[in-house]
Amino acid sequence: MNMRLEHICEQIREVLSTALAFEMRDPAFEGVTITRVRVSPDYQYADVRFSTYDEKDRSRVEAGFARAKGALRSLVAKRVLMKSVPQLRFHYDDDVAAERRIGRILEELHVDGEPLET
Repeated sequence: MNMRLEHICEQIREVLSTALAFEMRDPAFEGVTITRVRVSPDYQYADVRFSTYDEKDRSRVEAGFARAKGALRSLVAKRVLMKSVPQLRFHYDDDVAAERRIGRILEELHVDGEPLET
């Protein structure tokens, strides 16, 4: 990915993160983190990955993004210098969920700070 595209991705991530944390009043976004953004080479689409504190909140957050997609795209248009603003597509970040599951498994393998013997 070229430097300009990477810079655009980071700017969009920052705008969306700030909007969710401080501007959007929708309770669906409580505990949501924007983990990464990837913009297509033609700048038509931005795939936005997000995670939640609890995987059970996934559908609630996806519904919130469906409702707020236009408002969030408008914020990106106002705050990121681009000729055209990409369509935002929101996806749950399964990588973060997998990392959490692995962490829980590793914690279960330790008893009082000592590894279990096999």
